[in-house]
Amino acid sequence: MHSLVAAADDWVAEVHPHVPHMRRTLDWLLVLNPAAGIGLQIAALTHDIERAFPTDDAPPAHDDPASLEYNGWHQERSARMAAEWLSAQGAPPVLAEEVRSLIGTHEYGGWPDADLLQAADSLSFLEVQVDGFAERVAAGRLSRDAAERKLRFMHDRIRVLRARELAGPMLETGLQRVASAPSPSPASSVPPPQSGAS
Repeated sequence: MHSLVAAADDWVAEVHPHVPHMRRTLDWLLVLNPAAGIGLQIAALTHDIERAFPTDDAPPAHDDPASLEYNGWHQERSARMAAEWLSAQGAPPVLAEEVRSLIGTHEYGGWPDADLLQAADSLSFLEVQVDGFAERVAAGRLSRDAAERKLRFMHDRIRVLRARELAGPMLETGLQRVASAPSPSPASSVPPPQSGAS
């Protein structure tokens, strides 16, 4: 493993609340493209890094997983933090800029490497994040409808054909888990949902 990839893994393990998702994004990236470059690997490990550093400046909570306002804010904040971290590690500016560009569009893709990152993020999400969404539904912190929309968004946005084929069964399993989550007690209230890690 390249030393900067290993350092990024250490950083994520130290600070991030969703370490399995971040690491599985890298794993899925390497399934989709075993020859993925160092910048793409680092972007996979750090694509959601801003969620390790909560702020009061986030856009308001929403129930639209495709929200351009929230996703744009999330992408840009993560991209900036990852690039700043790389610069502090003494990484070449061209590498920091590559990672910044990739993370800055990881919700939507747009060119081959960005599409691979987006696909790996979706596969990881559908593999390891679904149980957390089902638990939030059961606890009354997220509506069943909002959870289902998030799962479908993470599947439907995938541009890489092989990844879509892999994601199909994961989506069906995830929807079943959300559908079978116990309903919250009538006294529970469902506040506006927060976007989950992606």
